[in-house]
Amino acid sequence: MGAAARTPDERRARLQFIAAAVLVVILALSVRVVYVFTAKVEYPIRGDINQYVLYAWNMTHRGVFSTSLPDAEVAVPDSYRGPGYPAMLALTMELADHSDLPLRTGPNGQLVLGYVTDTWMRYALYIQVLLGTGTVLFSILLARLWLGRASTLGVGLGVALWPHLITFTGILLSETLFAFAVALSLWLLCVAERRRSARLMALAGISFGIAYLVNPVLALFPPIAAVILCIRSSRRLGIVLLLAFAVAPLGLGWRNAQIANSESMARRAEENFVIGSWPQFYTAYNTRFDNEISAQILAAEQAEQSVFLNNYAQGFEDIRTRMSLDPGYYVGWYLLKKPFLFWDWAIRIGARDIYFLDTTNSPLDRYPVLRGVESTAHMLNTALFALAIVAVVIVLAGRMRGARGTGSPLPVMPAVLFVYVTAIHVVLQAEPRYSIPFRVVEILLAFFAAAEISAFAVHFGRRGRVSGRATIPRPSGSDESTTPPPFSP
Repeated sequence: MGAAARTPDERRARLQFIAAAVLVVILALSVRVVYVFTAKVEYPIRGDINQYVLYAWNMTHRGVFSTSLPDAEVAVPDSYRGPGYPAMLALTMELADHSDLPLRTGPNGQLVLGYVTDTWMRYALYIQVLLGTGTVLFSILLARLWLGRASTLGVGLGVALWPHLITFTGILLSETLFAFAVALSLWLLCVAERRRSARLMALAGISFGIAYLVNPVLALFPPIAAVILCIRSSRRLGIVLLLAFAVAPLGLGWRNAQIANSESMARRAEENFVIGSWPQFYTAYNTRFDNEISAQILAAEQAEQSVFLNNYAQGFEDIRTRMSLDPGYYVGWYLLKKPFLFWDWAIRIGARDIYFLDTTNSPLDRYPVLRGVESTAHMLNTALFALAIVAVVIVLAGRMRGARGTGSPLPVMPAVLFVYVTAIHVVLQAEPRYSIPFRVVEILLAFFAAAEISAFAVHFGRRGRVSGRATIPRPSGSDESTTPPPFSP
């Protein structure tokens, strides 16, 4: 319906929706600003963050993508992680004209890099505040493609206040950038399909390519999406998406082929595969210094990993032998426990709960309202996962038999992405931290399922009331058993 054809009530409702959406985005910005400016992380460069910062430092000082230490005579190039997030950190170092990495004594007497007051680090956190806010904006735009206004605002509010998405804004890990890239790419993909626009689809492919450079776990989704487009929508759009996306992985693959280094993305995936086959790994890792059995489990996992990295055949045989001791246990681990673990609440390798690093003075701990938000999100986490699965079932049962070339009344691409990332991490590591960039998709699907269930309940209730009443003549052409689609944008 064009703007000129809208009634005054419809125009007023639309303006109210836009105003409410703006308020949700402002709320997201405000919460993230407050968090970044008040939460205190004493040692901000530790664990995986060390690698990202070293990549950025070497890119800035030596023009080499490497995790070599600053005092190393030669920076040895590697490809263990994607270059997207280190490139963002390198940009902040350039903008700040300051990229020193002073060493100081950190936890357990280890030397750690950098100070939270470093200008480049503050710039990085400010950029992440904007990226986190942008993720909320695109979650609203994405949800509006299928959901009514109230449900769309619910999605935006959920993403704006989801605790993990707030806390990760304040640390130097790739989750915030990756979440933004996923939300933007998915929105471009869905809009391009609806409008049958090759130009927008090319932008979607480029955006997915950038997301791939941040985290290669997304590598297979664009080709899967391209196949779906070819089957149910447009072969031309599928080809455009695939070609535009392929530039990034092919370019990175060509670069990686030029270097000889064991620290590669493939090696990282292999390590994660072995780790993910050990149900006891996270508990053992976190208690390795206090429990002898945990230390033994970790040593056994490391030994198996070493064998696997050097000899695939022997590695697979060792894993098969271990699993054959209790096959039912491992079937349950892969089919039931790992999917739920991936979308679970508490980060397994980190400081505590929703924090990757030890954090004090967090607004989520100090302010009652935000404490209540965190508690509510924690309580609803399992329900969101269950509703997202319901949404996937609804989509797969209803969309795939739709006519070729029709519009997209169901969120097919978000549902496929949800299944894809869950399956990938079931094969590899199912660490809840890795689900953070995809919370937008989970929340969207949960609201979609809730709206579908609500619409079905209303429809079923109406039919029950009609069948229980005496027959009343209806106007010609009317059909009380038919309800209008509740999710048209």
